[in-house]
Amino acid sequence: MTQINHISTLAAAPSGSTAPDSITLANGDIWVAYTNGADSTGLSGQSTIVEYDRSGHIDHTYQIGGYVDGLKFDPVTGDIWALQNQDGNSTLSIIDPQDHTVSKPLSYAVPSATSGYDDVVFTHGKVFMSYTNPANPGDPTLVQLTNGNDPSGLLKVKPILSLGATGINLETGKTEVIPQNDPDSLKLAPNGDLLFSSGADQVIIDVHDAGTPHQTVAFTKVQGVPAGAGLDDVIKVDASAGTFYLSDTADNRVLAVHATALDPNDYYASVGNAFGEVDPLTGKFTVLVSAADAPGFKFGSAHGAEFVAEPHSETAEVDHISTLAVAPSGSTAPDSITLANGDIWVAYTNGADSTGLSGQSTVVEYDRSGHIDHTYQINGSVDGLKFDPFTGDIWALQNQDGNSTLTIIDPEDHTLSKPLSYANPSSTSGYDDVVFTHGKVFMSFTNPTNPGDPTLVQITNGNDADAGPLKTKPILDFGDTGLNLETGKTEVIPQNDPDSLKLAPNGDLLFVSGADQVIIDVHDAGTSHQSVSFTQVQGVTGGLDDALKVGATSGTFYLSDTADNRVLTVHATDLNPNDYYASIGNAFGEVDPKTGKFTVLVSAANAPGFKFGSAHGAEFVADQNSEAGHHGDGAQAFVDNINDGFKFADAGNAGLIGNEDTHAAQYNSLADALARLPADVHQAGQSGSHFDAPAAHDVHVDFHAFHLL
Repeated sequence: MTQINHISTLAAAPSGSTAPDSITLANGDIWVAYTNGADSTGLSGQSTIVEYDRSGHIDHTYQIGGYVDGLKFDPVTGDIWALQNQDGNSTLSIIDPQDHTVSKPLSYAVPSATSGYDDVVFTHGKVFMSYTNPANPGDPTLVQLTNGNDPSGLLKVKPILSLGATGINLETGKTEVIPQNDPDSLKLAPNGDLLFSSGADQVIIDVHDAGTPHQTVAFTKVQGVPAGAGLDDVIKVDASAGTFYLSDTADNRVLAVHATALDPNDYYASVGNAFGEVDPLTGKFTVLVSAADAPGFKFGSAHGAEFVAEPHSETAEVDHISTLAVAPSGSTAPDSITLANGDIWVAYTNGADSTGLSGQSTVVEYDRSGHIDHTYQINGSVDGLKFDPFTGDIWALQNQDGNSTLTIIDPEDHTLSKPLSYANPSSTSGYDDVVFTHGKVFMSFTNPTNPGDPTLVQITNGNDADAGPLKTKPILDFGDTGLNLETGKTEVIPQNDPDSLKLAPNGDLLFVSGADQVIIDVHDAGTSHQSVSFTQVQGVTGGLDDALKVGATSGTFYLSDTADNRVLTVHATDLNPNDYYASIGNAFGEVDPKTGKFTVLVSAANAPGFKFGSAHGAEFVADQNSEAGHHGDGAQAFVDNINDGFKFADAGNAGLIGNEDTHAAQYNSLADALARLPADVHQAGQSGSHFDAPAAHDVHVDFHAFHLL
């Protein structure tokens, strides 16, 4: 829960000025528009624009005719845009902060006396504006300025959203007409979405891929606030702590509000006489600032809002999500994912019985663009799919709940081994997932019933397992104890539902007990020095599947969305190599090992099409030059017997571009290094082999957020 630990008055209105409204941040300063009771159609009055330094002292003031309801810093030109007269007769004045000049008002090519432009956002060289007072279906509510960032002459626009358009209601999950009776504030989310407010409707509208053929829209109606309270600025944050700057319009001042335990997935919004947090999926409004805690116990009318992250408080930030691939015809339920030779391999379980009684799975090899290279039909339910870096083969573990077998795929000649059986078969338990490390092979073993039943085993046949029945020895049992990282005590490890198994960058096994929502970390697995710790994920519903750790601060996750039959690519920055990243229920997110706190990174609130039904498989590829603790020059991809499959040293995004996605925007990436890893990679032995590869990865995202230095 977000905590407010300091509120102060940054600045009071200068003499003669009233009604602070819009706020923007630029070059370490805070800019505020005081509307002074000016008419919103420009018939009378003028607004005062004040540039404050970080201590609240006035650097400069500007007088602009009419009502300035939209004030925004343009990061491309360094200018400040002041949108005048939002309810009619709109014009635009541009302030140059360097020489303190104001342009003559620019007019629009299609003027209106009853509608106008309220707010503006700059992103990726495009300019978007909200357009007010729609009367009939089809009237524009959100437009793109076609003149660009440095306009001259008449301002021309094209609509990207209109009254009567539909979107996903995140509270109901249904496609419905978007309430847009009162277009108002417009902000840029850290992931590049437009956050658009319909004030009188108290509705937050999230526009993804704005102005492109892939544009999608979702919305949330704020709940639990008085009807007619009014919604103004809505923002999302990119950190767990920082300072909000709020205009208190009724009390003629600007507040600085420091907060911690922020949730990057929630909205933070000015609603009526309060500022608070909004859950996108329920609309619940939690008050953070009101007259109960503001200076002087006054907070009359919340309007403008901006946010500055506290240094070193950034949380993982998702800046791109796209669909890599949809299920091939006839296949359903993508689950396990593995990376091999520059390609993405995915197991579709197709509803097959998990004890092998019926059905078959489809294993698909996708190239880096999401095109199918090859498919394989394997009997039973393939819940564990993993690349073996020593042989170059793909292991497909069949029937995790009983009658288990193992089929090995040779990616070079596209052949399947005959199903290999286990020396000690069971009709009620089986092998779910596998990890290869240091010449050893470990597997998770399901459905324990009694203390002493194995949950994690080592295959004694080794990597070349096709010489006979598969023999195992237990390394972890049901009822064993480990260190609970949340309590600091040695306790019995919850292991009622052994499931996914991954390899951490440091060589630990990351073992999941799904129904228990427990992540188990096994250090020095299978040795006399083995030690175990665990974390119970808190505050979530739904089962836990893949959990992994990353060896970099930025990169791309590949996720199977089982319910929606697709594989997503998710690019993220500000990753914490000490945290877990896990698929839980209908979300993928970050888990603090010491508290179990789960922070959602991907859910129906931000996935393509605003759908994300069931998170299962997960893999990660680091961006170039983002590896934690990386030293050295050039781009390399190498087979690493401490990492699960491949480690990309200076490789970007696994080279995958979701270019068949109806919601995707393409960007450059690198998987060529992977593609150069040959099938006879086992020659690397225990030492690893290095291959040079070119680096090419450039993701640029414009965020309307600035640190005060």
